[in-house]
Amino acid sequence: MKKALLLVLGVACVCFLLANADLLSNFIKSVRGGAVVPLIAAVLLMLGRHFVQAASYEEAFAAVGHKTPFWHNVKLIFSLVFINTFCLFSGAAGVAFIIDDAHEQGCDVGQATSGAILSQIGYFAAVMMVSLMGCVTMIAAGKMNTWFLLGTLAMVATLVGLVGVFVVAYKWPFVLDKLLAVVQLIGNKLLGLFKKSLGSDWAKKTSASLVSSAHVLAHNPKGTAICVAYAAFSGMLNMACLVAVGYAFGYEQVGALVISFAIAAVLIMVSPAPQGIGVTEAAITAILTAHGCAVATAAAIALVYRGIIFWIPFCIGALMLSRTGFFKQKGDESQEKRAQDAGWISGTLLLMVAVANICLAIIPHDMRPFTTLTLWVDYGNLFSMPIMLLCSVVLIICAIGLILRLRTAWAFSLTALVLIAGAEFLFEETWTVSLAALLLIVWLFVKREAFDEPLHLRQAWRHFRNRMTKKPHTKAAGVSSGSQTKRIREATGWGQQAENGAKLRMQAQQDGMLEHASKITS
Repeated sequence: MKKALLLVLGVACVCFLLANADLLSNFIKSVRGGAVVPLIAAVLLMLGRHFVQAASYEEAFAAVGHKTPFWHNVKLIFSLVFINTFCLFSGAAGVAFIIDDAHEQGCDVGQATSGAILSQIGYFAAVMMVSLMGCVTMIAAGKMNTWFLLGTLAMVATLVGLVGVFVVAYKWPFVLDKLLAVVQLIGNKLLGLFKKSLGSDWAKKTSASLVSSAHVLAHNPKGTAICVAYAAFSGMLNMACLVAVGYAFGYEQVGALVISFAIAAVLIMVSPAPQGIGVTEAAITAILTAHGCAVATAAAIALVYRGIIFWIPFCIGALMLSRTGFFKQKGDESQEKRAQDAGWISGTLLLMVAVANICLAIIPHDMRPFTTLTLWVDYGNLFSMPIMLLCSVVLIICAIGLILRLRTAWAFSLTALVLIAGAEFLFEETWTVSLAALLLIVWLFVKREAFDEPLHLRQAWRHFRNRMTKKPHTKAAGVSSGSQTKRIREATGWGQQAENGAKLRMQAQQDGMLEHASKITS
């Protein structure tokens, strides 16, 4: 499953880069107009900022009693830039990834949650410090922005909430027990839809670990302070990067650059756009223009700053993500594990083909930026839109079957791909779709041994009906009373006792003991 997820993230990364090709092109063009030395300084400040942030994460987990290697944290920090890009209101996916990574390193869930929360406290404290500097600068200039003030207040509220988790765990642990019990109840109901669960003792274990971490933090204020100090220093380096870019283009009004950075920091956190792309650049340009900077220069500063602080770490994170603990193999090279990986990868590839064609049929205009990718899987020239949608639905069903490693789904998938490849090559002369389909056919044929699960429609229907009616499995499956009695006998040992009794009776009959006993009785 993780290999399939990595494959999806890789495709998403390519799509994201293609969709923002104009921004990347403008970034490269704008870099040529800046002074070399300040731009090199900006890149070094960006790298320093990520190294300092890695040190902050190291201190955060050390404060709750878990040591993490520094270079592992560096990989984690760059990977978070990539992960948070695909999460609205970035940070939620990053926190989950931090917890999972710490758990992979041997940290229990509660302790990992404590470290992740503390690391986020440091991050929010750093951004809040920068925002307060921006507020002071705006007030001094008489240009306070209402939306920026509201964003800063929202950030302060978030920070207070995160700190409050540890305060409640330290002062009123019974309240934390009740809150986590509610979270466990809701979480189990939601995860139950996917046949997963947090477990019956998740709330108890997490609460105990959070309480333990809160007591550790209370007796280790130095470690907490160091974590926040590192995070604050990381924010200062980030701001210094923008100042260096401003100097590279001849704009030396530090106050305006501080204000634009403070607003950008808030927008990145509250904007629904991934990492505030587009919105942040426009805000920086508008603020610098309002402070006397030429429009072209302000746009160049915004583009180059975002290119250095986001696009470079984004690409580095995309390369480092596969080396993090989440995607590392556990050393399980069994045949079953390889078969599961083949099923997930095959199903994911076919699923992406089907989803891409559904998007091409329903929202063709939105898919134009991705023509470089979609021209390899677009079979819309063969069918009208209703038939294209129907074929895509069939492929989605086949993809699910491949993930379940069903032999029937494998056969149907091969048939569909052969028909699509042949029709595209013979009638439409679109070799790109034919080649892509042929490669997928070869992959499925090579991995054919992985798809060895038979399709039992009757059992699947009974299982589905049982889930819907919530009947006991034995009754719903139509098990006879005789077979139930047989299982009871096997479980209690009655069957074995009956067998032994029958053997003794037979032996007694052969020896004539029963006839002798009957004569005595008569």
